[in-house]
Amino acid sequence: MPGFNSLTEFGRAHDEGRTHTAHLRKVPSQAAVAGNWVDLSMAAGNPKPNYYASAPLAAAQLDGFDGIFHGDDKTPASMHLYQLGLMSPTAAFVGQFELLDYLLYYPFVDGDAAGETQSMDNTLTLPRYASGDGVMAMAVVVAPTTGGGTFSFDYVDSLGVSRTSPTISCNTTAANIATLLTSQQGVAAGGQWPLLLSGDCAGIRQINAVNVISAIGGLFSLVLVKPLAATAIREINVPAEIEFPRQRMPIPRIEDGAYLNMICRPSASVAAGLLAGWAKFAWSE
Repeated sequence: MPGFNSLTEFGRAHDEGRTHTAHLRKVPSQAAVAGNWVDLSMAAGNPKPNYYASAPLAAAQLDGFDGIFHGDDKTPASMHLYQLGLMSPTAAFVGQFELLDYLLYYPFVDGDAAGETQSMDNTLTLPRYASGDGVMAMAVVVAPTTGGGTFSFDYVDSLGVSRTSPTISCNTTAANIATLLTSQQGVAAGGQWPLLLSGDCAGIRQINAVNVISAIGGLFSLVLVKPLAATAIREINVPAEIEFPRQRMPIPRIEDGAYLNMICRPSASVAAGLLAGWAKFAWSE
C-alpha cells in the first residue's frame, strides 16, 4: 500500500526532495473578543480571504488551491504534514490554534428567522472523509449578530442516522464577522468551537436543516471541518514549531484537494494584528 511505513521513510522523502513548504501571513481587519474563537480563513493576507459567498443554504466546497498551499494531488502517494510553525509580534495572537481541512459549508443561515426551519441543499456532498467520521461542524458569523439566541440543526451522522443536535446557545454579546458563534465563555458549552452533537456521534456526514429557536441576529455559515493539528503561540516573537515525525503522533494525512486554514482563540482583538507561519509537507514514493 502506498504511504509511509517508518520514520526513516519520512527522512528519505526530505533527502529526495519530496517536500513542499507553504508560507502564510494573516492580517485580520475584524475585531475579535478575547477567548472567542475566530476563523482566520476570512482574514486578509496569504492565503487569500474566504467569504463563504455562494448560493444561500446550498452546500458548497472551497478550492484547495485557495487555502494554505500544499501542492497538487499526490495519489497514489500519501501526503502528510511534516512541520507546522507560527509566530506573531502581536500580543493578541498569544493563544490556541487549530489547523482544519474545510470540507463543506452552508452559507447565509438567517439568524433572525426565529421559529423557522431553514432547509439545506445537499446536492454536493463531502469531498473527503465521505463517511463523516471525525468531521465536526462550526458556526461562523458572516454578518454581525445581535447577541443571544439559540438554534439546533438536523443532520446525518457518520453511521447514516438522521439526528437533531441539542439546543445550542450562542454568544450572549454581539459577535463580529469571522467569530465562531458558540465560543464565548460563560454560556452553555461556551469556549468550544465545534457544535454539540447528540448522543455518542462520531461525526457529521451532512446538515439537513437549521432550526432557529430564538433570534440570534445577523447571518452565519455552518462549516463542516476535519481537525488535523493543534498548536499554540505562548509568547510574542517566539516561534511555535512542531516537527510531527519527531515530536507528535499521529502525523496528519493531507488528502487530495484539501482546503487548509486555521481558527484561533486569541487573548485580545486580532484586528490589525499580524500572524506569520509556515507548513511543510512531505509525500511518499
